[in-house]
Amino acid sequence: MKFTKQSKFFILAMMCAASYSAAARDQASATRDATAQEIRALFKSQDEANWNGATPEQLAHRFYTEDAIIIGEGEETTQRGMKDAITALVNWNEYLGPGGNKACQFNVLDPIMISGDMASTFVTLSCRPNPPKTTKQETIRQLFVLKRTPKGWRVAQEMWEMGGMEN
Repeated sequence: MKFTKQSKFFILAMMCAASYSAAARDQASATRDATAQEIRALFKSQDEANWNGATPEQLAHRFYTEDAIIIGEGEETTQRGMKDAITALVNWNEYLGPGGNKACQFNVLDPIMISGDMASTFVTLSCRPNPPKTTKQETIRQLFVLKRTPKGWRVAQEMWEMGGMEN
């Protein structure tokens, strides 16, 4: 079989394109993995700040965007902005009782969906009983939409309801 210069060039170009495409896929996968690790680190550091006694205001500022939107099970209106996010954390802590928030932990579920500077993930928040205020395990399933900001990943939208997630 005899190849012309044009045929040889085409075959060489296809081989280079295939190699470049594979390298691009590998790089995109590595970027997604690194981003997923950053998002998991946000939830882990939020847990640690909570356990170490950060105030609801401190927790809100390190977790939410200034224009965050939060809606939960049974709520008729959304909570909007940092002031409402702080209020939501104050109310949650009151519900759990003194020190009850220190018995809570996030569990980020796979997959974390990532596109550019936005991501979404399902998370469960589990809190051990804190008698006499709470007498049973509290588990909340949440859907978070996150946004990459100059301060790192922050929650832009949150939706929650009581109960866990079946894997």
